[in-house]
Amino acid sequence: MKQFRLILLAIAAMLATACDGDDGDEIKTETVTFSNVMLLNDGYQNSASYTEEPWYFINSQDEYSWYGFAFSTLNDTKTAGPTNEFSVFTTATPSTFALAYYQAYLNTPVTFRVNDGQVRKVRSIDVCNSTYTALAIRDGSNFSRKFTSGDWYKVIFTGYDVYNKASGTVEFYAADFRNGKSYICSEWTKVDLSSLGAVSKIEITMDSSDTGDWGINTPCYICLDNLVYIP
Repeated sequence: MKQFRLILLAIAAMLATACDGDDGDEIKTETVTFSNVMLLNDGYQNSASYTEEPWYFINSQDEYSWYGFAFSTLNDTKTAGPTNEFSVFTTATPSTFALAYYQAYLNTPVTFRVNDGQVRKVRSIDVCNSTYTALAIRDGSNFSRKFTSGDWYKVIFTGYDVYNKASGTVEFYAADFRNGKSYICSEWTKVDLSSLGAVSKIEITMDSSDTGDWGINTPCYICLDNLVYIP
């Protein structure tokens, strides 16, 4: 009887190990938290790229502006406009997070990549609107209109494999006024990115129902945190 119990325990352990796998990989994950970013006294930084091995988050500059990634600890749900571009739209006090800014009129994706030339399987990332974006959607601005029935704003994650071939796409609606809804994301929301597969980089773009001659009118920002991946 004792030997039979040992056999059953061994079988159970094997089954648990099998269930913990994903395509042969054990579910041992790590999380990028942006906790080591050096911030300015104002609580943000938008002038340098950031490495949290093995990931590299690209910040770019031109003579007029920055684009790509900034980093912040600011939250605010009331102050509208571009002077508040580094705040997350939530009442909860945040830890350091990343802020992606997509220059839509130049179609310049926001990019983060694996820094060692290999690929990684990404599990998920936490997402929330920036305050500038959320209030422009809710109330309108000098450059964008207030959302009404049928409007939407989404973030698009596109993975690329080691051969720079697109491996998959995940879309997240950060605002959705379709089908009777009036949703504006105002809390950190986990987005499943596992369908992107093994990636060497991920590009982020945004799209909106509010567009004009120069492209998207909605401010193209999104806040990101807790990138979970298999090392």
